[in-house]
Amino acid sequence: MDSSLRILDANLNRAREGLRTAEEFARLGLNAAAAAAKLKEARRHIEACVAELGGLADAMLAARDVAGDVGLRPLADDVTRAKPQDIARAALKRTQEALRVVEEFCQLHSRTAAACAAKARYAAYEAEQALFAPDLRARLAACRVMCVFSGASVREDWRNVLGALLGAGARLFQLREKDLPARNFAAFAGAFLDIARPHGALVIINDRADVAAASGADGVHLGQDDLPLAAARAMLGPRALIGQSTHSLAEALDAVDEGADYLGLGSMFPTGTKAVQSMASPGLLGEVAKSAPIPVFAIGGITPDNVGQLGAQHVAVSAALLNAKDPAQAFKALQSAMGRE
Repeated sequence: MDSSLRILDANLNRAREGLRTAEEFARLGLNAAAAAAKLKEARRHIEACVAELGGLADAMLAARDVAGDVGLRPLADDVTRAKPQDIARAALKRTQEALRVVEEFCQLHSRTAAACAAKARYAAYEAEQALFAPDLRARLAACRVMCVFSGASVREDWRNVLGALLGAGARLFQLREKDLPARNFAAFAGAFLDIARPHGALVIINDRADVAAASGADGVHLGQDDLPLAAARAMLGPRALIGQSTHSLAEALDAVDEGADYLGLGSMFPTGTKAVQSMASPGLLGEVAKSAPIPVFAIGGITPDNVGQLGAQHVAVSAALLNAKDPAQAFKALQSAMGRE
């Protein structure tokens, strides 16, 4: 009897079992519709694989030899799962491994069936990401203050300032280096990430999608004259955070339609950090925040003393933090002024 049929039978069963286990966790444990849909898609591809094998399905069943399986474990595996997530993770890993075996051995019988197995494996990978990859957008929304950071603008060594801000609880940074060549900017971003990432901080690159990609940053912030948002998305992928500077309700709504993950809106107050294109107002901020289903970061001249005038849920701040004698205390004062200790 063709031993490949026994291998295919065992691994198709293993893949189905793993997918069903993970799908139950996604559907009933988390109500995670997108992940559950991907797992269901993977199951459909497996059935398409079996259909492409045609009459071999009966032959696979006949080749099954449970009693003769030298690797048979009649008792439950001696493993400990601490929580439901561990069960689903393990199930998906088993599924992915089994599907790779199915894909390889299907090559002996049907290349079309092998392609179906590959599609099932890719769907399982996407489901794993949907279930377990960090939700960058939720993390961004939870950060009230974005620290707009420039190594050239700090009062002292940038590492000291970054360390102080991280110690005060800052977890969202935008790196803005207008005068650095791309190579130097990417090197600086890499060094910055090495310090910030262990604290769970998000790091976004201002203007330069290429630097964001090269450094492995969490995303890019685009101005109105920078790379189009769709092009940045194509370069950085679907998980990357992409923000857009806006100065009116129309620009804000356009950015939302184009797929921005957050907006910058300003300038709220006069600022010396950059040339001001136009002034905004608390009224415009409220209008944009009400109309946009994504975080809106007020920006421009914001300090602990004036942030209360805005009623902002999110702010982006540079000089008031980087030029402060005590950046950590300035960050805490800003948080306090926004009603969050």
